[in-house]
Amino acid sequence: MADKILKEKRKLFIHSLDKCTINDLLDELLEKRVLKQEEMEKVKHENAMVMDKSRALLDIIIGKGARACQVCITYICEEDRYLAEKLGLSAGQTSGHHLNMQESEEVLPS
Repeated sequence: MADKILKEKRKLFIHSLDKCTINDLLDELLEKRVLKQEEMEKVKHENAMVMDKSRALLDIIIGKGARACQVCITYICEEDRYLAEKLGLSAGQTSGHHLNMQESEEVLPS
């Protein structure tokens, strides 16, 4: 499942994101209702270092489960192919659990 994939890629994920990618990912996850506004603000303002922001964001996404992780993976694969390749991600790699955009717009648990 997608949450297992992100857990396995945790260290590389944390070391690979830059400030711009984090902000873009935060915006996408907020738009897809994976994150609440307060969670987004917490990641942005309570963590001074980029790696700390990456770590906090990943912990929130993993904590929300496989569907939230899949939204994250899909976004990275579609919007940042270089990062996707570096992390060894592909949008369909969760063996049939790939979400289409309509499904990913459902409200995810907090």
